[in-house]
Amino acid sequence: MTTDDDRVGDRDVDAVRPLDQLAAAAHGAAPAHGSGIARHRVPFRAGGRRTAFAVGALVVAAGVVAASTTTATGDGADPSGVSMPTSDGSGWNRVFSEDFDDSTPTGGFEADYADRFSVYHGFADTAGTGRYQSSALTAHDGMLDMRLRTTKGGTPLAGGIVPLVDGRWGGQTAGRYSIRMKSDEVDGYGVAVLLWSDENVWSDGEIDFPEGALGAPASLNVHCLEDPAEKCVQYETAASLADWHTYTIEWTPARMSFLVDDAVVATTTQSIPTSRMHLVVQAGSNAGHPPRSAAGSLLIDWMTIDVPVDGAEPQATLPSGGRPVPDDGTWTADTSGN
Repeated sequence: MTTDDDRVGDRDVDAVRPLDQLAAAAHGAAPAHGSGIARHRVPFRAGGRRTAFAVGALVVAAGVVAASTTTATGDGADPSGVSMPTSDGSGWNRVFSEDFDDSTPTGGFEADYADRFSVYHGFADTAGTGRYQSSALTAHDGMLDMRLRTTKGGTPLAGGIVPLVDGRWGGQTAGRYSIRMKSDEVDGYGVAVLLWSDENVWSDGEIDFPEGALGAPASLNVHCLEDPAEKCVQYETAASLADWHTYTIEWTPARMSFLVDDAVVATTTQSIPTSRMHLVVQAGSNAGHPPRSAAGSLLIDWMTIDVPVDGAEPQATLPSGGRPVPDDGTWTADTSGN
């Protein structure tokens, strides 16, 4: 088996056939991305906007469900030492879960997981200096490995995935999204786990958590609905992306909460999206070109998506210990007096 970073089978990853300017949008990527080869393309309306798939929530009978928690296994069976939760939590229903138990050939993630993920391929990353390539993704040892590096041809590689709920592309209007991950410290590269508009409209909202340079502290960024170039909530957590942590976004119509290892680090009533949004995990170059010698991995142990049970209105988690939280506004773990 060839493991040359510059090749996929017999094809040089730098020799990518351009398709059209809308290919990135077909993945749910931001419109600033360039052309490329699209996977899981969705229909387009006149004027270039996409018709989003209506992914209906898989519902179960409403009832009391044990709270979702992530607990250490203690036996090393899970790569990160914490198993994927099997319960969805009160008022929530699990519609997607993946723990990457099925290993793939090097660079072969897209082919083997095609019914579970849309994979970014063949267009520029957010910084514009790297290129998303499916060859950067491999499943092994119960993890998804996004291997970031510069090809021999000088192109920084990036990786991106969108979970497919029930095998179909499309997002939700509320949800609970958890991911357990860690990264190497790779100079010039970063990661964003985000909720992004199904209609590819920035003013629909953008929720980034976690986000940051690989190996750096994990940050939260909530972009303002009225002016998405601005951030209404910014917070740097004490969690390092270099260590295993479980990150959770809880999105309800009234409030969003953000958790690290089941502890609330921020909660807000500001700039809550009302449009259909989907989860994206993307890692690539930061501003400028990474050093050619920089190489390392973003590792994902597992991911889950829950939606509200039909007829239920689950509440976003509030900080423990009875700490005061404003009815309107934002609370973070370092809020004065808490």
